[in-house]
Parts: sequence; C-alpha cells; structure tokens
Amino acid sequence: MDFPWIPLFFNFLLLAIVLFVCRTINASHGKLLWNGALIYFVFCFLAMVLDFTLTMVFASAIFHDHTQYESVASRTAWSGRVLVYLIPCAVSLVMALRFRKRQRFAGSPVRADGGSAVRGEPSSVAAS
Repeated sequence: MDFPWIPLFFNFLLLAIVLFVCRTINASHGKLLWNGALIYFVFCFLAMVLDFTLTMVFASAIFHDHTQYESVASRTAWSGRVLVYLIPCAVSLVMALRFRKRQRFAGSPVRADGGSAVRGEPSSVAAS
C-alpha cells in the first residue's frame, strides 16, 4: 500500500486556508472569535464519516456494480484513506485546544496590584 501523499497535502492545504480565513476575520474584529482549527476538525470528521458511509454503501452493492467501484469501495481501501483524515484531524484538534487556551487568557486581564490604582482609589500611603 502506497501512502496517499497528495490527499494528505490537500487536507493540510485546506486546513491552512481555513486557518488563514479565520485569522483574518479575527484580526478584523480585534477579538479571538473564530476557531479555524475547530471548524476544520468538524468538517474533516464529517467528511471521514461520510466517506465511510459511502464506502459501505458501494461495498454492499450487487456484484456487477461492485466491480466498477472495487478500488475505492472496500474496507481495505477506506482503511488506507483513514490516515489522510486522522493526521490532519489530530493536528487541527491540537491547534484548536491551543486556540481555546489563548482565547481564555486573552479574555481575562491581569491586574498587578489588585486594581486599586486602576480604579483611582487613593492608597493609604498617598492619603497620609
């Protein structure tokens, strides 16, 4: 079995396009709103499920129709294609988790001294 490098490259290219579009949208809004890696993960997972479903539909076809789709409609053919889905899905899942961590830290501002100087309250040293 030869490893399908071209479909893997195509999936990573789609991941890069989704990340670029979502990063551009986030930059235009000035906030971290769109998690492109998570969006890609959902679509990649749906594609994997649909590919499996269609493979099983064509694999269960009658014998005359089955010979026409034998190279792509078998469990062994799908098991060769599953890596093309799983590798980008795993990468996008890791990137989505990193995005969530950045999104959490971007939403909570850090206060150095408890915020008393920020609110304009006089401190006890300045009052005396």
